[in-house]
Amino acid sequence: MAQAGPSPHLPADGKVLTFNANAPSADVLASGASLIVDVEFGRGRTLYALSQGDWDGLGEGSPALPDTGRLLRVGADGTFTPVVDSLGDEIVLDRPTSLEFIGNTAFVVSLTGEVVRIDNVSVPPFGR
Repeated sequence: MAQAGPSPHLPADGKVLTFNANAPSADVLASGASLIVDVEFGRGRTLYALSQGDWDGLGEGSPALPDTGRLLRVGADGTFTPVVDSLGDEIVLDRPTSLEFIGNTAFVVSLTGEVVRIDNVSVPPFGR
């Protein structure tokens, strides 16, 4: 499950949680990215997280700053590795809200309803 974290949505507060039916609470699988809004398994059962981006700080419930979204690979060590980082890649994710995989292709929906297609997610240049 994705957890955006409380305001002010610091990167350390964004987490991916996992649940076990026999455990009383969720365990943190990964942490360290701001405004995590979705998690999905991609090809090869690799887990990915979607960060809406850097919070705009305008108030509770306000979205991230435009064009700061990121698609992140969740590592076995609990860290995130950027697959698409809007601040450094030619693919820009504007306040993404939802993520879906079909094969090796990621589809990301933005706050405005735009659908961004990201091909070959697990191979270079995205397979860093």
